[in-house]
Amino acid sequence: MQPGLSTKNAPSIWVVAPHFLVGTLVFLIATTMLAFNQDALLDYHISGPVLAIVHLLILGWITTVIFGALYQLIPVIMEVKLYSERLAYITLVSLLSGLIIMVLSFLDFRFQLTLGFEIGGSLVFNAMVLFAVNTFKSAARAEKKSIHGLFIQTSVIYLILTVLMGLFILFNLSYNVLPIPHTTLLAVHSALGLVGWFMMLIIGVASKLMPMFLIVHKTKLAWLKMAFWFLNAGIWMVMINAFFFSFNFYLNLISLAAILMGLLLFLRFNMDVFTRRLRRRLDIGMKLSVVGLSFLALSIIAFILLFFNNGAIPLPGGRMEIIFGVLLLYGFFSGLILGQTYKTLPFIIWLFHYQSMVGKAKVPMPADLYKHKLAEFHLYTFIASLVALITGLAFSIEWLVMIGILLMVITAILYSLNTIGMIFHNKKQLT
Repeated sequence: MQPGLSTKNAPSIWVVAPHFLVGTLVFLIATTMLAFNQDALLDYHISGPVLAIVHLLILGWITTVIFGALYQLIPVIMEVKLYSERLAYITLVSLLSGLIIMVLSFLDFRFQLTLGFEIGGSLVFNAMVLFAVNTFKSAARAEKKSIHGLFIQTSVIYLILTVLMGLFILFNLSYNVLPIPHTTLLAVHSALGLVGWFMMLIIGVASKLMPMFLIVHKTKLAWLKMAFWFLNAGIWMVMINAFFFSFNFYLNLISLAAILMGLLLFLRFNMDVFTRRLRRRLDIGMKLSVVGLSFLALSIIAFILLFFNNGAIPLPGGRMEIIFGVLLLYGFFSGLILGQTYKTLPFIIWLFHYQSMVGKAKVPMPADLYKHKLAEFHLYTFIASLVALITGLAFSIEWLVMIGILLMVITAILYSLNTIGMIFHNKKQLT
């Protein structure tokens, strides 16, 4: 069993598994679409296919899997039952329906608000509100408060703000309510989503699970508490600077420093956990997670270079932004999800099939529910994909970029085979 993953408050498998299934398939679809839109990585411009792929990755892949994982992990982190499983089903349907409509609208995008964006955006926003209600209602039942729970609850607030900002950007493109460049609003949208929602959430969850899986006692929570305040300060300074000071350079510098300090404190926390771990041998889930954290460090370096470049690095316009986005979305977020899937999903499936048989018959272990060779192979294709993509983008080598994309498609296929195999696992008894 996975140490520390309490089962007494666990939700039904049919709440969690559909999120992993949908997210896995969307990951494969988005990556395959990218293979047919290679120019999106080489040319810095906002287009319908680019926005469709980005939103598939962010909403359909990363957010959907995170939702599913959180329905299992909220009871662990907050020590409560999930407020409503029915609400979780409705949330998934609303999110998926809205995403499909939005993606179709993006593919016919003409920089104006359409009925498709209104309907799709409303459904996505509805899903976020329902998820927030489920999270906060669950948290209200918790007797113990923790920094991990605070990160999660705060991230949900930023999730709502991210969607509202996205809808406002589309509205402002059509009606010009605020005379602010849409690139400035997109920067705020990105800061809210990437740092406020994803980063805050991942820190809250990972800082609980990494010590649990690696068996580390008495973690140094002071680093997490400082990271929480630095990240929040940085995000709010970005918003204030954008709306009131037109992205003043020095305020930009201060907000950047605050966000980077928060991320570095999180990395420092993980380094301490990693060096003091009692479980020395890393399984495939932890290997992928460590690789994901490594790409976070690289994305921080890319962000610093992006901010201070000023032409010192001879790259085409916007290329460093693309490299940063690839490192963050494909490298860090996707890498961590790939890894934590192998730490959570097998256990969830195992509980459903075999918990009642423990002590009565010989049963498989959670790690026996997926094919290790597939997982090991897509660990290497994942790393090779990022190396090829970043190298190809840095030196404008088109064929290397395509190889990187194809390797990511292979990663998505192998991951999908393992995930689908676990979800549709056939119960068996060992002899």
